[in-house]
Amino acid sequence: MKTARFEQSGFIFENNAGHTLAVDIAGYTPIEKLADVSADAVLISHIHGDHFSLDHIKALSPKKVYLGSECIEALGAGPFHFEIIEVRAGEEVDIEGTKVMPFEVDHGPNASKKPRENFGFIFENNGEIIYFAGDMFFASGVDVSVLEIDTAYLPVGTFYTFGPAEATAFAKQFKKIGQVIPMHYENNPEAKEEFLALAKKEGLNTEA
Repeated sequence: MKTARFEQSGFIFENNAGHTLAVDIAGYTPIEKLADVSADAVLISHIHGDHFSLDHIKALSPKKVYLGSECIEALGAGPFHFEIIEVRAGEEVDIEGTKVMPFEVDHGPNASKKPRENFGFIFENNGEIIYFAGDMFFASGVDVSVLEIDTAYLPVGTFYTFGPAEATAFAKQFKKIGQVIPMHYENNPEAKEEFLALAKKEGLNTEA
């Protein structure tokens, strides 16, 4: 899938049919940066403001928004110019040809408000498999030792998520992994460089 990167854990994925899916584009991305950006659908991992923002959703002008019950409650009654679709851990959803499997991940002890739902995702489209860890602090969710994936998006920022060493160790647990892309380091940019150095030492293929 084609990928456009935004701040923190924000990405837009474009599948082989040309459908665009925005994931976790929120508070760290300036709204004006989205002036010429749109997405067919938006997917949200959890309620924290660096992952979930109604203003950013509106700026992306999606037709459909996929999110958990806690975020749906926070949206309120609307009206909205997009369809709201609830996602649940363990229940696969098809987003215009991309299969998405949400799973619960452990955000750890440092979040000031523990989210009721905190998802990671596995995407599959046209034979390509992507693992998106979300805000993972402790290794959790699906058993990655049986997963063969093309790309893993892992947080490396420390305190609220994995740090560089934890992300590197976690990446080594996959049965097979193509490349690892670090994310969630805006508050700790040195963590990205530390992760890239560790990953290179461990023989992992990375993309900055």
